[in-house]
Amino acid sequence: MVDPVVAPRWTSSYALRMLAIIVVVTIAACSAPKADSSGAASSPQTVDSGEKTYPTTAQVLMAVKSAQTLSELPHSVEASLTQENDTALKNPFDCVSVDNQAHAEYFGDCAFGDPGGSKLMAVYGDSHASMWAFALASVAKANGWKLRVFSLGGCPVPNLHFISSQTLAPNTNCDLFHATAAASIRELRPDLVILTSFSSEYLAEGRMPSGPEWQQGLESAFHDVSQPGTRLAMLGDIPTWPQNDARCLAAHVDAVQECSVAAADGTPANLDAEKAAAATVGATYVSTIPWACLERCEPVIAETRVFSNQYHFSRLYTEYVTGALGESLQPALH
Repeated sequence: MVDPVVAPRWTSSYALRMLAIIVVVTIAACSAPKADSSGAASSPQTVDSGEKTYPTTAQVLMAVKSAQTLSELPHSVEASLTQENDTALKNPFDCVSVDNQAHAEYFGDCAFGDPGGSKLMAVYGDSHASMWAFALASVAKANGWKLRVFSLGGCPVPNLHFISSQTLAPNTNCDLFHATAAASIRELRPDLVILTSFSSEYLAEGRMPSGPEWQQGLESAFHDVSQPGTRLAMLGDIPTWPQNDARCLAAHVDAVQECSVAAADGTPANLDAEKAAAATVGATYVSTIPWACLERCEPVIAETRVFSNQYHFSRLYTEYVTGALGESLQPALH
């Protein structure tokens, strides 16, 4: 919960404005769907993935640079602080019945993207796979591909044994998801498999994994979905820090940089392990850090709220970087 802090310099109208935002945001946060340890909401809403033109990588990087000096929260972002983060995809096709033993949010049962697509990509991971699904579906459609999604919140993709944030016991459902999702992906024989996940999940014994453990777990996961003719890619972890969300922005509508951090403080610890694993297996690695960080990691870029919570980009921001994502994946798409 956010504690209101009253500064003498406020005008009464400003104070009322800020307090109203905090109250609404706090209520929305307290009533939001329960999240797993990676922050995945259990019941995302449907959105429409219509045709749009997205900024290029160069334009995204310029927007990140511009955000470094942003001080006042744009009114459009202020209005978005209480909106739900809609991430689920609309217009599925080629749906099939699957044995979703792990009760994953997505288990490849429907395709998205281009219904006439001649190639198939699969994205595999925890709630970050769901987070990227909207943008990946747009990339797939623009390039004549189909997309199938395999995601389970709180279950990063490396073949390691993780703890469950709900039971504080070994996450056996995650172990089951690793085995069944990998087998289902191989049966699909996709042209491209993309791995992505949160990179700081606790292991079953209650400690953080080392870099070498993370790298080996990722290499094992890549091996499990690999087969002749399948290309591999990885979307790197995103920056995270405690004050990146709507509650901080609501408390600092005239001081947005109070919700930013130095790039070193927002960068996840296991990025080198991710990159090394991708290089070892010959996968295309996409770094997502530059899409939110330069000297500092920013919570508002291009008049868009970057994060839905501490662990996830908002759907609107993943949509904003769709063009950059598509450009970064071109080596794996052609």
